[in-house]
Amino acid sequence: MTFFDLSKIQLAIESSSALCGDTKIVTVDGPAGSGKTTLANELSIKLADASGPMSVIHLDELYEGWDGALDAKLFQRIDSWILAPLRNGLTPKHLKYDWHQGKYASWSDVPRTPVVIIEGVGSGHASLRQFVSQAIWVEADENILLDRVVKRDGESIRDEMLIWKVREQSYFDANDVKQAANFQVIGQ
Repeated sequence: MTFFDLSKIQLAIESSSALCGDTKIVTVDGPAGSGKTTLANELSIKLADASGPMSVIHLDELYEGWDGALDAKLFQRIDSWILAPLRNGLTPKHLKYDWHQGKYASWSDVPRTPVVIIEGVGSGHASLRQFVSQAIWVEADENILLDRVVKRDGESIRDEMLIWKVREQSYFDANDVKQAANFQVIGQ
């Protein structure tokens, strides 16, 4: 486990094969608060500088609220909204969940780029792996994860996050997400 070295990850992505049509899918999974979004955004900038624009999909836009966030429907949505269009040479789009309204509220177009980064808890699911060129696991000190999320999203989220931590751990264990990753890094 190391702090992430973007150049090593970039090289692995650039030398990997496209497994989803002509698109390389990169997943960034790990516990809430570990630094997945930061890594995905920094990686997309580094890849864009070398290869052109990248698309980043944040799974918190695809979750259907807290209770159904990691159920089978999420993985069906990822496949039908993102991966199936890419496999077929089409431009993906997905419904975007509005957390304040508690429902899907708008469509979000995803530019079809040579690399698409899918970031969030759920991106490393076993059913998606056959289409993933590189999988990244991000973690951080367990003692700071909850505080990071609460600092970012507000104290009102603390109780939901305590329940979420149990759900995400169950998902990680059931899908061997960390063990299946090509890279295991410590987030910032």
